[in-house]
Amino acid sequence: MTGPLFAGTLRQLFANLSIRAKLLVTVIPSVVLILAVTGYATYRISSSFIETALERTVRVQNMATAHALTRRLDQCRTALLLFSQENLSPGTMREFLAKEMTLGAPMFREFAFLPAHNGPSIFLLVQDGQILRVPPERLREIRPNPILSVEKAASLEHGEVWISPVVTTEYPAIGEGDTAKRTASPVIRLVTPCDAGPAGKGLLVLSLDARDLRNLLSLYNSSKSPLWAFTRSGELRYHFLLDTDGWILLQSSDPDRADDDLATYLARSGYEGTLGRAHLPMAFRPNEVYHQFWTMVADLRDGKSGGYIGENGGGDFSGSRTFFMAYAPIYFTPVQGEPPQIYAGLAFLDHSKLTLAAGYKHLDVMFLITLLTIAAVAGMVFFLAKAVTSPILRLAKAVGEADLTGGIQEIDLPSSGYETNLLKRAVNKMLAALRLQLEEIRIRDQAIHNQSLNQRVIEDEDAPEPGDGQNPIPGILGAGPKIEELRSDILKAARVDVDVLIIGETGTGKQLAAEAIHNLSSRTDKPFISINCGALDENLLLDTLFGHVKGAFTEAKTDRKGAFLEADGGTLFLDEIQSASPKVQQALLRSVAMRKIKPLGSDQELDVDVRLVAATNADLTELIERRLFREDLYFRLKVITLHTPALREHKESIPILARAYLRQAETLVNKQGLALSRGALEKMKNYNWPGNIRELINCITRAAVMAEGDLILAEDVRLEGDGRGQPSGDGSSRLLAARPPAQPGMAGESRPAPGPVPPSRPLESYVPEGVRLSSRQLRVLPLIVTRGEVTRNDYQELAGGGLPSRTAIYDLQDLVKKGVLLREGRGPATRYVLARSRE
Repeated sequence: MTGPLFAGTLRQLFANLSIRAKLLVTVIPSVVLILAVTGYATYRISSSFIETALERTVRVQNMATAHALTRRLDQCRTALLLFSQENLSPGTMREFLAKEMTLGAPMFREFAFLPAHNGPSIFLLVQDGQILRVPPERLREIRPNPILSVEKAASLEHGEVWISPVVTTEYPAIGEGDTAKRTASPVIRLVTPCDAGPAGKGLLVLSLDARDLRNLLSLYNSSKSPLWAFTRSGELRYHFLLDTDGWILLQSSDPDRADDDLATYLARSGYEGTLGRAHLPMAFRPNEVYHQFWTMVADLRDGKSGGYIGENGGGDFSGSRTFFMAYAPIYFTPVQGEPPQIYAGLAFLDHSKLTLAAGYKHLDVMFLITLLTIAAVAGMVFFLAKAVTSPILRLAKAVGEADLTGGIQEIDLPSSGYETNLLKRAVNKMLAALRLQLEEIRIRDQAIHNQSLNQRVIEDEDAPEPGDGQNPIPGILGAGPKIEELRSDILKAARVDVDVLIIGETGTGKQLAAEAIHNLSSRTDKPFISINCGALDENLLLDTLFGHVKGAFTEAKTDRKGAFLEADGGTLFLDEIQSASPKVQQALLRSVAMRKIKPLGSDQELDVDVRLVAATNADLTELIERRLFREDLYFRLKVITLHTPALREHKESIPILARAYLRQAETLVNKQGLALSRGALEKMKNYNWPGNIRELINCITRAAVMAEGDLILAEDVRLEGDGRGQPSGDGSSRLLAARPPAQPGMAGESRPAPGPVPPSRPLESYVPEGVRLSSRQLRVLPLIVTRGEVTRNDYQELAGGGLPSRTAIYDLQDLVKKGVLLREGRGPATRYVLARSRE
């Protein structure tokens, strides 16, 4: 569909809508569009503020966590410096560790005194909640060796603490029995000079288990965090620790799994780089191509904190569309009172979907607001449109209910607005003009109609022969599907030599059908014998059918062949077979089954070659149920079944039949040149014909006798229910309306001039019971009743609104099918008249 055509279709559809629908179609989409634009704008603004708030929250949380780690390192440094002033001994060192473990202090792993010169060393190891001492001779089995710390911290001054990076330390198996096993732990060693050792000067080493820092990160990332201000959703978020060289050392995990090994799998997701370094296999260092990461490392080296909002993809993190990254340095103060040094960096990554969740909530709220707004606007439009259109609708209803079949009355409604009053005055003016025109048209059409009823039916005008004009069965007259089906069945039955059962009402031509079967069959040169079973009593019928021999009974003076023998080689037609007595049915059953008969008084069976054609006007199946007819005989006869239709079922055959029987009647009444008028033919078409074709023959013969001239008029056709010359109650009274004045050549006839149609009876009487009509048909029917007939052009004008001709033809044909109208004429002369009379 092209653009202009589509636009024109939309305009046409919009123009056909009611005011209420137009308001709804225009106002509601506009309101929805405004709400959608407003909602999108507010969503974008709120999303921007939520993202800013999230970024700041992530930064604050990360800085607070970094501060907690700095405090934890300071706490370890303070503990080490305080103990360095004590008198060192294995007992005091063990008491220190036991006390720290009891108080829930930092998770220390090693506590050792390493002498500066040769002397006894003390190395205590916390393992599975026990404090074990590593024998001095096995110190060298520790990897990396703690003695290296002495070398790195040799230049330390009193009160100064050196801190090591995170390293994984392996310990030898110590203890007794099965408890002795090699262990490994990631530790951070803090070293300070000490003069109170058992061997004099040396270094005091205190190692913090790196898992303690990991557990601290996990705590701050859990629901038990001191910074947990509100319930968060379950999106991915974690801390990870990295050094100033860009190595990711550890990440936060589940706080309930404090003893798990360190890991970096979350922190390194989305990166490519180097996994593992000396004494720290889980460490990871991304490649130099990740600029945001290395910018963060550079800021951490400079002691800067910061953060950014990133988009997933392209080597960054995954999990949601956006993520929030914050970072801050972790400080360590080697000497109290001096500026701290940057020990490491802490990053916090939050894949929060708070913006998305807020967006969904925003959509829910906007959807609810939109629904409520639509309901409010629709209600407002409904009541406003009702107030505006109610007067117009009342006027339209009054116009629609106006009786256009009789005297058209003006519309009288109370005053209801300036516009409505203008429209009412215009409608009343139009109705007044229409009233005058309808009356003129009615009078003229009635005169034309009455004149046409008395016109001679043109030869072959209403009586076309079936098919191409050649009747294959001259004895079967008529047209239409019923007659064509009967002809076809007769031809099929004639081709085979089997018994036939003909079913039909009295007077439908069952005998003609039987004769046609015989004449068209291979037995046409043989006898055709017809027996009426209902006209003979039982004994006489048996004698008629099977015959007798001389002396079979008192009056049997000679032999009698019987119908079976007389029809030998030909066809035997048994009419009214249902009238046969049980004894006759029994005899027929054997004859039909064996094709043998035994004449009365004879001891010898005779073979017969007879084709049986039986006919009935009764329902044999019902008689079988009542045990009045033999079921086995029924199925013997019912090899081929033909149905002769009642005349009321093929009224299109009436013109053909009427013309044929009128020619026969001319001979009987000794008249020539007789013809039917249109009114007479229509009267016969409208009759039900309970006596079928026989009644039609008698009716035409009687009309030929009663006709005063050579034209048979409607009143010459006397039907059941007619009075002397009075119209019948079957719908033909409209054909006997007033006739035009006498015409030349019609001597002895005096016909009244045209007059108005008699007053109409209730409209329902023109519609058969149970028939439903469309609104357009109901609107036009009163006008058709006034006219008495209508053409296709008239129907289009009466329906109004530019009704297409195809639609008008469909409506008229539908009225014909429903029995409201009858179709007359052909081609341009086609017209439709009422099927039921006006009283």
